[in-house]
Amino acid sequence: MRIFYDTEFLDDGQTIDLISIGLVAEDGRELYAVSSGFDVARVHQHAWLMENVWPSLPTFKHPSTMRCHCGPGHLDTDHPDVRPRAQIARAVADFILDTPDPHLWAYFAAYDHVALAQLWGPMSNLPAGIPMQTDDLVTEAKRLGLSPRDLPQQADGHHNALADARHNLTRALHMDSITAARE
Repeated sequence: MRIFYDTEFLDDGQTIDLISIGLVAEDGRELYAVSSGFDVARVHQHAWLMENVWPSLPTFKHPSTMRCHCGPGHLDTDHPDVRPRAQIARAVADFILDTPDPHLWAYFAAYDHVALAQLWGPMSNLPAGIPMQTDDLVTEAKRLGLSPRDLPQQADGHHNALADARHNLTRALHMDSITAARE
């Protein structure tokens, strides 16, 4: 069974720091988690992440809703989606291992797979049963003679890991229909 996922992360050229992950299985199960351990200060210094990823995270958006006097726009670590990395690693492992014959799929999958695998540390720590690679929806589109413009476009929710994972499923189903029509 296919699992479609997406991650949001801070990449500095040496490390990939997971911000959030969303997974959607073909049977309808979903998982969304935001790391409580990513470097918020570095994200605040990254214009693209602040413009594209930060708005979709559970944050204190107004001083009157904050439990601290640290300024607006801080991560709400009490939100149920915000979890320590170890807890996210357990939840992701359970989600994948509860899936019969899991196949991971992502859009431009290389960094997503590294961010996923690093939940358990180095690649050698990947739990048994977690796929060691992620299939790439972009590669599948190319195999079908499609460009990214030929795939369904995402109307909203860009760079929210769960919304992007749901859209990855939409892309895959579109490609499935093209494959079926050709057969």
